Amino acid sequence: MSSRIEQLRNKVDSLAEKRCRNDSWSRFCLQHMYAVSSFAAMIAEKRGLDVELALIIGQLHDIYSLLNDDTEKHAKNGSKLARELLTEMGIVDAEELEIICTAIKYHSKKRLIHDEYSELAKDADVLSHYYHDGFRPALEKDRERLEALQLEFDLNDT
Repeated sequence: MSSRIEQLRNKVDSLAEKRCRNDSWSRFCLQHMYAVSSFAAMIAEKRGLDVELALIIGQLHDIYSLLNDDTEKHAKNGSKLARELLTEMGIVDAEELEIICTAIKYHSKKRLIHDEYSELAKDADVLSHYYHDGFRPALEKDRERLEALQLEFDLNDT
C-alpha cells in the first residue's frame, strides 16, 4: 500500500475516533467508506483509471457524514472538507485535488453523468450499498446504475 493511502487511512481513523460517537451509524459510515474505497479501486483497475485516486475518493466520499452525523448536502460539504483535509496533509497535487473533490461533490447525483472519476465514485457507492451494506433490493435511484454495473462486471443478480 502506498504511504499516502496509509497516511489518509490513519488520518480518517484518527478523526473518526476523536469526533464520532461509538454508535451503529458511525461504525456503518466508516465501514461503508472503506468498502467504497475497495470497490473504487476495483473499478479503476478495470477502467484504466488511477487506482490511488480511486482509493482516496472512496475513502473520503462520505467524510462529512461520518464526522457530522449529517447526510444533508453531504456530498457538497464533503467535497469542501476533503479539500481542507488533503490540502493540510499535502499528499496530493493540485490536479489530483480537483479530481478527488469533484468526484466527491457529484457522487450523490446518481442519475446524472459527470466525469470518469465522479462516475467511478457513484458506481463504487452503488456497489457498496448493494453488495456490502445490504440495501437489497437496490434503491430505486440506484437500480439502473446497478444493472449496468452488473453487466459491466459480469455479476449475476442473486
